[in-house]
Amino acid sequence: MRTRHHVISCLSSFVFLAAASVQAHAESLVVRGGTLIDGTGRAPVANANILISDGTIVQVWSGNGKAPALPAGTRTIDAKGKFIVPGLIDSHVHYAWWEGELFINHGVTSIYSMGGGDSGIAMRKGIDSGEVVGPRTFLSAGLSGGPKSRVEGINPAGGEGRPGPNAVNEPSDAAAAIAAARSGAGKPIFVTLNEAWKGDYVKAVAAAAHADGLAVMSHTYNVVEASDWGIDGIEHMTGIALAAIRNPEGRQSPSARYECPRGLAPVLLLQTTCLSAGWKNSLLYQWMDPSSFDEIIRVLVRNNTYINPTLDFEWKGVVDRAAQFELDDTKLLAKPGLAYVPEDEKALTLWQYHWADARTPDDRARFLKGYRNVQQFLRKFVAAGGKIYSGTDTASANTPGLSLHHEMQLLVDAGISPMNAILSSTKWAAEWTHQEKSIGTVEAGKLGDLLILSANPLKDIRNTQAVDQVIKGGVVQTLGYNAGYEATVPFRQFGPVSKHLYNRPPLVQEIAPTIAPLGSDLWVKLSGRHFAPNSVVMFDGRIVETRFGGDGELSAHLTAGETSHPGNYLVTVTTPKPGGGAAEGVGFIIDYP
Repeated sequence: MRTRHHVISCLSSFVFLAAASVQAHAESLVVRGGTLIDGTGRAPVANANILISDGTIVQVWSGNGKAPALPAGTRTIDAKGKFIVPGLIDSHVHYAWWEGELFINHGVTSIYSMGGGDSGIAMRKGIDSGEVVGPRTFLSAGLSGGPKSRVEGINPAGGEGRPGPNAVNEPSDAAAAIAAARSGAGKPIFVTLNEAWKGDYVKAVAAAAHADGLAVMSHTYNVVEASDWGIDGIEHMTGIALAAIRNPEGRQSPSARYECPRGLAPVLLLQTTCLSAGWKNSLLYQWMDPSSFDEIIRVLVRNNTYINPTLDFEWKGVVDRAAQFELDDTKLLAKPGLAYVPEDEKALTLWQYHWADARTPDDRARFLKGYRNVQQFLRKFVAAGGKIYSGTDTASANTPGLSLHHEMQLLVDAGISPMNAILSSTKWAAEWTHQEKSIGTVEAGKLGDLLILSANPLKDIRNTQAVDQVIKGGVVQTLGYNAGYEATVPFRQFGPVSKHLYNRPPLVQEIAPTIAPLGSDLWVKLSGRHFAPNSVVMFDGRIVETRFGGDGELSAHLTAGETSHPGNYLVTVTTPKPGGGAAEGVGFIIDYP
C-alpha cells in the first residue's frame, strides 16, 4: 500500500508540475464582449475586447471600434455578460510557501513582498518560470540602521544593527546602501523602514531611494512628519491616530505612550493596552479628534503620500462583518485541496476573529469608537484626493487572496466608492511604487493581467470574489486547489510564519525549590521565558495544577500523591498550539523523609 500511495502521489505531483509549467508560456489571447472596468477610474466600457500577445496587452477596443488583425492561432475567450478588471495587487505580503494558489484563485496576480531573502528570490524564479503557481512578486530592499539611526525608547521592528553594504550608520551612507540593495539579485522596487528610524535618516534614505527610482514605505508614529520626510506609503493607521489626538487625556493614555514590549507572548499582548504599529488590541483610535483630520489630510495630499490602512488585519475581530468574513475563511480553508496549508495558520486565521471576545463591554465600545474614527478619516482622505493602496499584511493570521477582497469590502463600508476600492488594489497600488507603466490597469502596453468576473463589482464590491477566470501575463491560470501543490514548492520557511499571533515555545530556566521530602504537598515556582496563560506544567509526564504568574513565571502544585515515591523527576512546560511547544524541562528531586 505504501508503494502504491507513493506512486499515486508522484503521478499527481507530476501532472500538477506539468500543468504549472504549461502556464508559464504566454499565448495570443483575445478576450471578447465583457464589460471592462479598466482600473483607470473611467466609466466602464461595454462589449470590450482585449488583445494580449506575448504577455502584453496590444490593444483594447469596444465592439464598435476597429479590430486589429489577430495573430495566427489566437485563442478567444468569451466574456459576454461578464465583467473584466485588472489583476489585483496586494501591497503588503509576508510570503510563505503555501500561499501561491490562494492568491491566484482570488485574482491577485501581483504582490509586494516584505522580504524572504535568498529563498524569496529563488521562489520568485520558480513562479516566473511557471514551475510554481503563484503571483508575480516584487521585492523590498532591506536596510539596516546603525545605533545612531534609532529613536531612543522605541523598539525597532527589524532591520537594526546589522553591518554590511546595506547599513546606514550615518545619513551620508544612504545612497551607497540603496545602491547596494538595488544591485542585488532581488531587484527591489521599494524600501521598507519602521517607526524607530530618526527623521534625518529617513529623509536621507527617501532622497536616495527616489533618486534611484525606488519608493519608500514605513510604519510611523507621526504621519505628518513621515510624509514631509518623503515616505511614499504609510503602513497602518497608527501614526495617523497619534497625529490626530488633541485631547490631553488621550495624549497621556497608555495606548498612546506605552509601547508594546518585544518578545512578550502574543496572548499577553492582547490583554495589554500598548502602542505598536498595526497591533490589534490598541485602544489608541478612540482618542482621534475628527477636527484634526482636514489638517493632516492636507499634508498627505500635498506630498502625494499614500496610505495602507490594513483594516482586515487590524480590526477583523470587531468589524460589523466579522461573522461573514469568518464564514468565508472557514469554508475556504476547509477545502480538501488546501490540506497542505499548515494547521497552525488555519487556526490562527479563524482565532483572529475572536481576539476581542474576552474584552470588557466598555473596551469593545471603545474599539468600535476608534474604528468609526478610522472610517471617517479614510472617507475624508479619499474625498480630498488622497489615495489608498490595499495591503493585507498576509500572512499575519489572515487568508492570502481572500483577505484583499475583505479589505476592499471594508473600504466600501467606510464610505469609499466601489470604484475607488478597486483602484486601491489596482491602479493606486501600482502608482505608489512607480509600477504603473506595467501593471494596475487594462491598457495597451501593460502586462496582460486581468480577471473575468461573473458579476458586477461596482454594483456590489463582494462581486470581486466572483472570479471566473484569471489571466496573468497573458497566461490563463488553472484555477482550483490541488493537494499536489505542496510538492511543487521546494523553498520553505522553518518554524512559525505568522509574525504576530503565535505562542512561542516555552523555555524553563530554573525551578525553586529543587528538592522536597517524600509525601510533601507544595507549590514550586518555575522561571523562564515565553510562558502563556494556557501553558501547563507537567510533572513526570502528567499535567499538574498550574498558576500563571507572567511571561517568565509559572507555579505548579505538587500533591502528596505526586511526591509519594523518591527519585529524580523531570518538570516541563507545554504551551498548546497555535505555535507553542514543549520545554526541555528541569530536574526535581523527591528525597527520603
